Formats: sequence, C-alpha cells, structure tokens
Amino acid sequence: MNEIEYIIKNLNGYKDVASNVNRINKKLLENNINVINFFDRLLALEKEEIFILMTLIIKKRMLYDLTYFKYYEKWLYKYVDTWGKCDAYCYRVLNPMIEKYAELYQNIIEWTKAEKIYVKRASLVCFIISKAEFYVDYDIQKILNICNILKEEKHIHIQKGLGWLLKYAYLTYPNEVEKYLRDNVDILSRTTFRYALEKMPKDLRNMMMHL
Repeated sequence: MNEIEYIIKNLNGYKDVASNVNRINKKLLENNINVINFFDRLLALEKEEIFILMTLIIKKRMLYDLTYFKYYEKWLYKYVDTWGKCDAYCYRVLNPMIEKYAELYQNIIEWTKAEKIYVKRASLVCFIISKAEFYVDYDIQKILNICNILKEEKHIHIQKGLGWLLKYAYLTYPNEVEKYLRDNVDILSRTTFRYALEKMPKDLRNMMMHL
C-alpha cells in the first residue's frame, strides 16, 4: 500500500477527512494520479470517509467534464446508500453536472425509476445548489415533472427530499410552487407539504397549512 492510500484508508470521521483533504489532494497532484480512476478503485472498499473525500476533491478541482459522468452515475447507483451521502453527492458532484449539461435531464428521469431509494432521492436533491445558501436555478417545469413522478412515494426520505426541493424552489419560483402545492394538497404527504412551506411568509404558510 502506498503512502496516499494508507492515509486515505485510515481516515476516521468527517473532521479527519476535512482536515486532510488539502494534503491528500496535493499528494495526488504531485504523483500525477488520475483522480477518477483512483476513486473508482477505492470506493469499492465502501468506506464512508473515502466517499466523502471523493466528493470534496471533485468539488475542489471542479471535475465537471461530461466524460466523467458515466463514473458519477455508476457511483450513485453503487455507493449512495444513506440520505447523508445522497445529499453531499448531489451538492458537490451531481448538481454542477446537471446545471452544466441540459442533456442529463434524461438521466434524472431514469433515476426516478430506480429501485434504490437514494437514487430516487437524488433525482430531487440534485436540483438544489449549495453555496453560501441553498437555492434552485433550473427550469421549474422540468423540476415539477420530476415532483409529479415521485409525489405519491411512501418512503420518508423521498417525501422529505421532495419537500426540501420545493422549499428552495419556492424562493425562485414562488407562484409556480404555491400553485403546485394547492393543486396537489390531497396527494402530497403532510411531511412533504410541511417541508415545502418553510420558506413562505408566515401568513401564507399558516393559511396553506389549513388547506
């Protein structure tokens, strides 16, 4: 085992990953290591610290070329198995890709059909941009199309993901999101509905809660 792999395999917890990411990135650069191939191999160890490190290095290097997407989608299906991994992966890896390449919307539609819960959740959370604050800047009709596909899902992490997306979409598209919630009040779970209202003005939120 070389020095870089030894350091990575012995990371313990998120704080350890965060405090070592610059040092590891520097060593990968010094050794001219292909990061995509490197993590494609190490992710098979299914160690959460390696997964988080991968997301941080991809974000740091802005590795958002379309040619990488086949790996990113493969990793989504193989290694994203908790809501925490899902959301971190969406914010740091998937969202910049879907914002940059409109053609990936077809892939998002396919994610809604997946048997794996966190692939489905990714089809919602991938629209949320995470910078200083969370926000949404994507075609609202395409977003609502995905919401329609998943609005009757029973899994709590899909329901919360749907509400999470609508909450931040409201900041950009208040009229469209309010109408969507009114039109679907009898279909959406109360969990989804409650999450979706959180960014609304208090008076409107209170009124919507009584629909």
